[in-house]
Amino acid sequence: MTGKRPEDRSTMRFDVLNAVYAVALAVAVTGTTDSAAAQATRTREPAPPPAAAEVGIAAVVNDEMISAFDVEQRVRLLLVTTGVPYSPEAAKAARLTALRSLVDEALELQEARKQSVTVTKEQVEQSFQQVLDSNKVTLEQFEQLMKQAGTSAATLKRQLAAELAWNQVVLRRYQGRLSVGAEQIQAAIDRIKANAGRPESLVSEIMIAVDNPEQERPAQMLAQQLFDQIRGGARFSALARQYSQAPSAANGGDIGWILPGQLSSELDDTLGQMQVNSISPPVRASGGWYIIGLRERRQTPPPPPEVILVELKQLFVPANISADSATIDRLTAELNDAKASIKGCSVPRSVLDSLPDATFGEVGRLNVKDLPVEYRDAIEGLAIGEAGGPVRSTDGLHLLVLCDRDDQTQDAMMRDAVQRSLEDQQMAMLARRYLRDLRRTATIEVR
Repeated sequence: MTGKRPEDRSTMRFDVLNAVYAVALAVAVTGTTDSAAAQATRTREPAPPPAAAEVGIAAVVNDEMISAFDVEQRVRLLLVTTGVPYSPEAAKAARLTALRSLVDEALELQEARKQSVTVTKEQVEQSFQQVLDSNKVTLEQFEQLMKQAGTSAATLKRQLAAELAWNQVVLRRYQGRLSVGAEQIQAAIDRIKANAGRPESLVSEIMIAVDNPEQERPAQMLAQQLFDQIRGGARFSALARQYSQAPSAANGGDIGWILPGQLSSELDDTLGQMQVNSISPPVRASGGWYIIGLRERRQTPPPPPEVILVELKQLFVPANISADSATIDRLTAELNDAKASIKGCSVPRSVLDSLPDATFGEVGRLNVKDLPVEYRDAIEGLAIGEAGGPVRSTDGLHLLVLCDRDDQTQDAMMRDAVQRSLEDQQMAMLARRYLRDLRRTATIEVR
């Protein structure tokens, strides 16, 4: 399991807010440097201008209209961000996806208004700027790219606004209500441990969800189309951001290093038969149709050392480095006597009065491995609130008090990572169900 736990679930991986198009734009600019972006904007063939036939209504969602022009603009954005050259055939293939996305966004925005969720212009502009910054693309280069594609930045900003609103709606509804059982976490950990020592695989995924039997065939066909596009040169990460409904979509489909047993049995079997730098044909597994990309394999690295954090205070008595042994012995004896009086994380006034030159204060919260050997030896085996030492330094003698200890063992870190992954999967599933329920109760007319 990989990745860091977000402080706020507004940064969860199911959320494509983290710039759906961010790295996908690199496909169109053939690189991430300004010079490469500039070169691409000079050499890319412009798409034909919008046709008159694009005037009209493409769909009505609960009395809210989606224009044919909006659909065409989304088609062009889809093509340019996935690196597919514009052609009538490519546009036709992308039109159904574009229309479905716009219908979903209409439902999401309607639900946001119902829940009194608002998105400010500043939030949209901030997300838009993140798209540019993450690709080192200037606003001028981006606008030139959109102009050549026959669309504009406004098309992307409208989608970002819908995503921002939908994220808030989903978080408001489900945050704090996720339920991942201890048995579920332990079962996942057991599978990982059973395969410890076997080669790891660096994997990417695209998942097309199937929420009901009617979606089975369309989902399979879309997965096959995406597979064909990747084989034809389209970038996996760009298509994952655009189409995947897995939590990894915001990361370009990247799910990190995977041990045998971490994926479903269908995907695990497929992965075991793949070669590095290859992609799988669509595979039916739990939740929908998957395309798996294998980027690298390696032997499982040794686990990192355990992290032990301690919070220390110290009773310090100054003593010159040249102090005679009799003085050091006397101070050592006095500090040893003081140990018995120290309880909790404080020193009685009587102890401080008996040691006129002594000071008591915080050392801080530190990793044990970063402490000097003498300090580590002094606190080893201490219970919370006990004192160890004294330790001699060039400045004096230190009596160390252990105020807190946090053992972040491998099992604890693995458990946290597994729980995070399972919660993200659950949130993604709940978000899809929420949108599915909105579709079921909506009046949608496609023209």
